[in-house]
Amino acid sequence: MQTVTISKDFKRGATKAILSIVFFVFVYILLMLTAVALTIACGYAGIMLIAAKPAFFTLMIGAGLVGMGVLIIIFLVKFIFSKTKADNSHLIEINKSDEPELFAFIDDIVKKVNTDFPKKVFISSEVNASVFYDSGFWSMFFPVKKNLHIGLGLMNAVTINEFKGILAHEFGHFSQRSMKVGSYVYNVNHVLHNMLYDNDGYEKIIGRWANISGYFSLFVLGGVKMVSGIQWVLGKVYHVVNINYMALSREMEFHADEVAAHVAGPQALATSLVRMDLASHSLNSVLNFYNDKIAENLKPKDIFAQHHYVMAFSATEYGLKFEHGLPVVTLDTKSRFNKSKLTFEDQWASHPSDNDRIKRLESLTIAVQNTDTRPALSLFADKDKIQARVTEHLFSSIEYSGDTLSHAVHDFSVEYDQLRTKNSFPKKYNNFYDDLPLAPFDVNNLSYDKQLTEADLFNNDVINDVYEIIGIEYDLKVIAQLASGEINLKSFDYNGVRYNQAGTQQLIPALNAMLTDKKLALSDYNNAIYSYYYTLAQNTGAEKIYLEKLAAYHDYNCKTEINIKVLQEMYNSTAFVNQTNSYETIEANMRAVSAKEPEFKKLMQDLMDNPVYIAQNDKLADEAFTKYLALDKPYFINPVYNEVALSILFGGLNHYNTAVYNVLFCLKKDFLDFQASLAAHN
Repeated sequence: MQTVTISKDFKRGATKAILSIVFFVFVYILLMLTAVALTIACGYAGIMLIAAKPAFFTLMIGAGLVGMGVLIIIFLVKFIFSKTKADNSHLIEINKSDEPELFAFIDDIVKKVNTDFPKKVFISSEVNASVFYDSGFWSMFFPVKKNLHIGLGLMNAVTINEFKGILAHEFGHFSQRSMKVGSYVYNVNHVLHNMLYDNDGYEKIIGRWANISGYFSLFVLGGVKMVSGIQWVLGKVYHVVNINYMALSREMEFHADEVAAHVAGPQALATSLVRMDLASHSLNSVLNFYNDKIAENLKPKDIFAQHHYVMAFSATEYGLKFEHGLPVVTLDTKSRFNKSKLTFEDQWASHPSDNDRIKRLESLTIAVQNTDTRPALSLFADKDKIQARVTEHLFSSIEYSGDTLSHAVHDFSVEYDQLRTKNSFPKKYNNFYDDLPLAPFDVNNLSYDKQLTEADLFNNDVINDVYEIIGIEYDLKVIAQLASGEINLKSFDYNGVRYNQAGTQQLIPALNAMLTDKKLALSDYNNAIYSYYYTLAQNTGAEKIYLEKLAAYHDYNCKTEINIKVLQEMYNSTAFVNQTNSYETIEANMRAVSAKEPEFKKLMQDLMDNPVYIAQNDKLADEAFTKYLALDKPYFINPVYNEVALSILFGGLNHYNTAVYNVLFCLKKDFLDFQASLAAHN
């Protein structure tokens, strides 16, 4: 492989990262010298005190002084003995003898990238691939063998050549000596994180020391105060190091992308990169489906067949093309419903945006021949066997009530299609109503145009206008936070123009004016839509039903605002249970909860009596509501909370929130389904 050019931005980021490491080392040495000096001083003072007046209490005070200094030193050196070992129970190790083609494939990549073959290779169900290792303080000085993790959810969504690019990217992080700077910064970050946040073991040492004697507890308190001061200083250092690490990390991603481009070609990484969101969303959809099937003891034999089906189903819904059996996702596809024009560099982001990465990849002129467009899963000796093995491992932690039944992909496809139909609006609307509430309709203000068709009403230009409104509303919220200083940024870009904080004062009124104009235009769209369908309803004598269904939605929508307001008040009034309070405060707060509950319980009972809710047959919600409405035990019995009662309370609150919006969705869908059916009768 040709040598990858080290960019100026990478060099600049590496320089800043190195300086941040130097800064950390300087501060750390200063803190350590201070702690050692304090320990020596405390020890000397303790010895002098004992020598001046030998007695039990002076002995204990002397030992306490020495112990205080030692505890501070322990705090400053404990990271040396820490080791981050991730939970790998979800991974399955595979070996060369079972998967010779896959291992030969990996070996070819590591040779081209000029790095070492991984110590171990693991597989999982995830839409992911990564190179990982057990990191610790000593890994900065001694080489650590890396492990490779490959997700079958990822392999299920890419070709062999795309998979080659993905693995080359991961190995690319370790292929260049200049990349080691990032490893050092990562470990310094790990050290700082350990001292700031990973203190469970240290707190146990403090507790044991304090429990030895009341004398010692006083000095432990003093040591804790000093450690808190040290943590404040280290917190400032952590901020500096972390920002520089994130900046370098983004450049490292660009660097690893270029490494991958030399191995598999720029296009391989670019095409797979934009498909990952679809692959992840599809796998999550399948997992959520089977989460609801636990009560029926159903699980798939091979979840990746279902995963592939959902990817194809979603791609078809969005009108995507297919190549090599996979959806062709583009940046335009991904941004269809995201019309935000606000951009700014997120200094805390570890990865560049997909747009920036693909733009950089497209600028590379690297030709790669002999691309393999077979499915990446073809690299396994027996892909059906390995997919079944990973599926079984994925579902092994779930507790079923009886013997499980294997759910075939055909049965899944039928049920999934039905579920999607149940939870989505007719396709003819082209996603117009997905993120919009139903607008009001004035039957006396018809504007029927005989030339209009349904295709005209919901063409892509109209849909773009809808999501531009949503984009402007989002941008206005963020810009308002920038103007108030809630988000601290020196500058940002809007629609390609650079603004500073002062510039928001001119931008906000301009966006508000634009939003007003677009909402007026949307109101005209809605009126044209209602006029079109209401006329169709009149032609079939269904105008009364049309208006009744629309009114049912609007009536419940108004009730929803009241219901959610009361629910939020219940959440607010019970938030104190997650805080430390005196018994008197807890009892006073509980009286406030009891005063609010009758109103909330009435709303819950009204919901349970609602025919739309009853038709949903939500057994989990029914059970949660029934338990809550029947609950007559207090939530607090001095001096402890009644955890069972609290669990029933919050179970009721959470299910209520979901059920209220489910009823609103059903009323909206009922109207839209009826509206869509009118065209068939004319």
